[in-house]
Amino acid sequence: MKTVVFVAPQLSQPRIIKRIAAVQNGGCQVRVYGFDNGLYACNLANLPFPIEDLIPRKKEAARWKKMLFFYRVLRNILRANRGAIFYFFGYEIGLFAYLLRAKDYIYEEADVSAARIKNRLLRKLLIFFDRLIIKKSLYTVFTSGGFVDYLFAADERPVNLILLPNKLSPWFNKEKKEMVELKHFDYNHLVFGFIGLIRYPNTIIRFAKIIGHKFPQHEFHFYGDVERKEYIDEELLSFSNVYFHGPFVNPQDLQGIYSKIDVNVVCYDTASGNVNIAEPNKLYESVFFETPLVVSSGTYLAHRVKEMNAGYDIDASVDSNIIAFVEALHNGDLENIVSSMQKTPWENLVDNPRDLLMKLKSLL
Repeated sequence: MKTVVFVAPQLSQPRIIKRIAAVQNGGCQVRVYGFDNGLYACNLANLPFPIEDLIPRKKEAARWKKMLFFYRVLRNILRANRGAIFYFFGYEIGLFAYLLRAKDYIYEEADVSAARIKNRLLRKLLIFFDRLIIKKSLYTVFTSGGFVDYLFAADERPVNLILLPNKLSPWFNKEKKEMVELKHFDYNHLVFGFIGLIRYPNTIIRFAKIIGHKFPQHEFHFYGDVERKEYIDEELLSFSNVYFHGPFVNPQDLQGIYSKIDVNVVCYDTASGNVNIAEPNKLYESVFFETPLVVSSGTYLAHRVKEMNAGYDIDASVDSNIIAFVEALHNGDLENIVSSMQKTPWENLVDNPRDLLMKLKSLL
């Protein structure tokens, strides 16, 4: 049987760990190469699979240096694993693999890099290569239906696409769902939270500062690493009702974290184009743990939140919108959202890569 060789730009990312573990648990032999820039480091402590090589990289390195580094390392990995089935995570790894003429690979895209580019010509160039990578792949895994609509017209969609939204790890099951306790909301003292890599100063951090300035009766809690130290400025640190809890272990710590917050703030900044088309794991986590969300208006995520009646959407880049949202939360509002969340079967919220595993085994 052929080996599945994974190459991950950030091995500690929970989605990547979940995918590799699922393939290994599905009966495939795996070999794992991963880069590490120090983020989510606690997730590397007890990986459920062996690592062939964990390659440190500098988070602050210039982009051209990072690209050259990826290129050189990937070239060596391809040479050392001739005849294997490769599994590449992310556009950068996928692009270099394509340029290096990699064969027999699966490509997983959880962010469309082109969507972040302001320059129209450069954006078109990135989309052009993205389509080539997808076309040449054995299969391409998308984590959001929004990616399909962004990259392809309805009559141009390739047949090798697999849609696998970033749902909860199979570590979660019926027993853990039954452990979720019903929330009791105190509208005079609500706890807002952000769970993940702390970033988006124009929306997420703005929201926390509004809670600090305008709503001393409420709290805002951050759980996770900080993307850039300057995001946590003196003003944010000055509020007695804004708290920082640091890194956490995913998935083991999630249940405890969600039990402590009333509203999950997932207002990513839509100035980053990928935000408009992504379907983050926070949607499935929030529904599983029966915690209402507030997300950014006009996004694919907002569309999904409305479909599932899982929360609210606002333009969180404007102070007055955040203030109006918080002031408009009345007794019974959040309970109604939770009641709707409880109607979603827990199995629909947990990752099930059956389609991917069937196709992968047919290749092996």
